[in-house]
Amino acid sequence: MPRNIPAPVAPVTIAEEHFINRELSWLAFNERVLEEASRPGLPVLERVKFLAITASNLDEFFMVRVGGLQLMKEQGKRGKDQSGMTPTQQLEKIRERVADFVARQYLILNNTLLPELRQHGIRRMRAAELSPHQRTLLQDHFMEHVFPVLSPVDVERITSLPALQIALLFQVGSEDAEDREVLFVLPPSLPRHVTIPDAEAGAHAYVNLEDLVELFAHHYFPGEKVKGVARFRISRNTDIAVDEEGGDDLASEMEEVLDKRLNSPTIRIEIEQGAPKSLERSVRQLGGQRSAQVYAIPGELDLRSYWSIVGLSGFDELKVEPWEGKPSTSIEPGESIFDAIRRKDILLHHPYESFDPVLQLLETAASDADVVAIKQILYRTAKNSRVINALIKAAKAGKHVTVLVELKARFDEERNLERAEDLIEAGAQIIYGVRGLKTHAKICLVMRREAGHMVRYMHFGTGNYNEATSKLYTDISYLTCRPDYGSDASAFFNTVTGRSRFQHFEKLSMAPFGLRERLITMIDSEADRAAQGEPGEIMHKMNALEDHEMICALYKASQKGVKIRLNVRGICCLRPGVKGLSENIQVVSIIDRHLEHARIFAFKQGGAPVVFIASADFMSRNLSKRVELLVPIADSAARKRLLSIMETFFSDTTNARALQSDGVYKAVTSAAKPVRSQEVFSKEAAKRVKQHIQAPDILVPHTPKTT
Repeated sequence: MPRNIPAPVAPVTIAEEHFINRELSWLAFNERVLEEASRPGLPVLERVKFLAITASNLDEFFMVRVGGLQLMKEQGKRGKDQSGMTPTQQLEKIRERVADFVARQYLILNNTLLPELRQHGIRRMRAAELSPHQRTLLQDHFMEHVFPVLSPVDVERITSLPALQIALLFQVGSEDAEDREVLFVLPPSLPRHVTIPDAEAGAHAYVNLEDLVELFAHHYFPGEKVKGVARFRISRNTDIAVDEEGGDDLASEMEEVLDKRLNSPTIRIEIEQGAPKSLERSVRQLGGQRSAQVYAIPGELDLRSYWSIVGLSGFDELKVEPWEGKPSTSIEPGESIFDAIRRKDILLHHPYESFDPVLQLLETAASDADVVAIKQILYRTAKNSRVINALIKAAKAGKHVTVLVELKARFDEERNLERAEDLIEAGAQIIYGVRGLKTHAKICLVMRREAGHMVRYMHFGTGNYNEATSKLYTDISYLTCRPDYGSDASAFFNTVTGRSRFQHFEKLSMAPFGLRERLITMIDSEADRAAQGEPGEIMHKMNALEDHEMICALYKASQKGVKIRLNVRGICCLRPGVKGLSENIQVVSIIDRHLEHARIFAFKQGGAPVVFIASADFMSRNLSKRVELLVPIADSAARKRLLSIMETFFSDTTNARALQSDGVYKAVTSAAKPVRSQEVFSKEAAKRVKQHIQAPDILVPHTPKTT
């Protein structure tokens, strides 16, 4: 009997309704993170961690995204985004969505997390709960450590308010004088949580600094009475562009930007509920911006401070069991990193596999007599960075060290300025980014003389050269010494450091010159195969999907029958499952212990898969306004492993949420045994090490060191 062939669905014309607003999609991401704070199966301190993450995320969202929208509104810009929303409409939706989100945050904190913490001996004490002895101890602490530090400022003398710092506005007065208002700003140098010394054994009792200040504020006002207090916090717009055309010294320009942020427009005011109405009005006036969004907070301000609670020692039973990063089985104990890379390309999946081989490459190169030069891109680094220390050591040893330090890396500008100065003092050649673009590529190039020839060793990655975040973020590293990749790497550095004319590379692709085009060519190739009756398949993993052109390319491939699976952690402006447009597209987001950060792009290509890793997401800023790299994976074993990693993500039925066509995310479940992708990767890394110990791939003899 002939098979029933479904009638073809008429293709849909792509329109505004087929795009999800970027800002609302980001808020949906933060809502998914908040869901982890209420996940019953997680230990309480892990849930507290996720709550703190949502608070930090929301601060940055206001400082960057809402600040930019507010500026557009004030400038009278009414242009619509790809979803058809004006800046004013977006701000209204954000206000509504954030109000609901904040209410949910504090419902989880006050009704679930704090009671559970208290049951386990971690208690925030209020003034009414303190014993007389505890009050005496806290007053002694206040008089010695807090009273001399804080400076009360009469409200009429206030010229500026620092962002993201808790402030207390007091109303004080006496019988023979009019009431006045006095402000205290709590500096970051004072700990937010003050431990109560005589807590019972095994417990941790504390008071918040703002509670302590309010309790003993009368010491600042002898002869006067404290009549009321308002606790608040403001957020400022940090979306301030650097004038790269107007000045020749980018470092000085960045210092000016940092100064401007101190007094940039207020975009959000948070006031803790319970403040007198008169003080609330004063707080709004102090904010100095009528257009700022004001939120009444049903609890303590600045939930980022719960990071210190998450890190408490002695409460291991309230934390998740650690997953230790395992050594790579591609590198034998005692083997030179150069020998290991020469033997075969090395793929690392962080943090399940340690970041140490990347550090080993740099640290070995710094002291290796045959290494002639090191070239490196730095975007965000750790506080006491082993990467920078290795580069300093190499420069002092006389090697030619060239480092492009991206000064425009938001919120890392000050640290990058300081470390760039350290590198300059060591003798390194420093480039402060590329004019008009952010340099976001992840690449390190080491040049070494071997048997009369110059061999190039490279690291390409999806994440920053930051050994601290490498333990928290999931990323991919690829180490190789393939000559064609080496030629491209050298040409890349010539382009970004020497203002050389861009040249097309043999293997790599670079944004903003051709990376987008190469990906679209690959997507179109799958679409052409599907149109000819051949199975077309795309698997992509990224942090965000917003770029209009890339979304349209995926829509058109779906319309031609390509099976498209997208793992998008955060922003996703594409609507999957729309009949006639995207019914062949599946989108999942995974929120788990580690922050999903890797970018992997795989194409079936008729059974000969092509797989890339990249520093770029499908964001217009990445593809058009940043220097990024797309790296094809040449090693067949590495390609196979990346495809397996991707399949594991799409089999996750524990922490995956699927995006619906209406923009709502729903948990992915299955009647079969649940799969948690991050746990699978951790166990696989441990299994590889165990199997390798039992049956090593090679035998490495011990050889005497030459002097």
